[in-house]
Amino acid sequence: MKKILKKTFNRIGLDIRRVDKEFTQVHFDELLLEKIPSEPIIFDVGGNKGQSIKRFKNIFKNPVIHSFEPIKEEFDVMVKNFGKEKNIFLNNFALGDKIEEKEFNVTKDTSTSSFNSINIDSRWLKVRSNQNKVEPEHYITKKPIVKIDTVDNYCKNKLINRIDILKIDTQGYEDKVLQGSQETLKFNQVRSVITEIMFDSVYGKYLSFSDIEKYLLPNNFRMIGIDLVNNNLFSGLVFDADVYYFNKNFYKI
Repeated sequence: MKKILKKTFNRIGLDIRRVDKEFTQVHFDELLLEKIPSEPIIFDVGGNKGQSIKRFKNIFKNPVIHSFEPIKEEFDVMVKNFGKEKNIFLNNFALGDKIEEKEFNVTKDTSTSSFNSINIDSRWLKVRSNQNKVEPEHYITKKPIVKIDTVDNYCKNKLINRIDILKIDTQGYEDKVLQGSQETLKFNQVRSVITEIMFDSVYGKYLSFSDIEKYLLPNNFRMIGIDLVNNNLFSGLVFDADVYYFNKNFYKI
């Protein structure tokens, strides 16, 4: 009977496997709630419309959130929704490896905007352009010059000596943000890092684990979890992940 059921499920693309009783899968929000202090200081790098602000407010009772978003229209949405909350600090600039001004590619779906160019030949762009009812060559809607600060400089100016969660979602610019965080990381002021890593060719630049970990491993961080979108380069439109790193000075790992 088991063999018949297995064959039946296999025909429709499903697989049945025995689950080890020692195996548990914890949602990452639950993990953060368990491991991170109850009133954390959070850096939300790549705030967009405030999706991560909502997430962290749902996880924690009283988080202090510093959010960074260079697109003025999206920043204004965050101001409308969160501007009156005393523990949320909204910043209309990007974070990177140095203090400068730089051209930023704003896309039709602003959550995919990036300092990096978009691969015009990718299937992702063709699909996303069709979804947003624009031609691929018009998916980038404008290229404003935006201000860039660094985590190190921001912390120095704001007298911040602790970051419980450094969340980075910057469409292939994550390594630059970490490069501009080296002093803060070096002095064990960051408890955890959540960073997106894009493995596919949506943008002119893609990252590997080594691109990220060269800034984290020397500063006592260890990868403790990975939340994948797709699991290989040949299936689906994107292959990326949110990767979770914890500082070993704060956790026995």
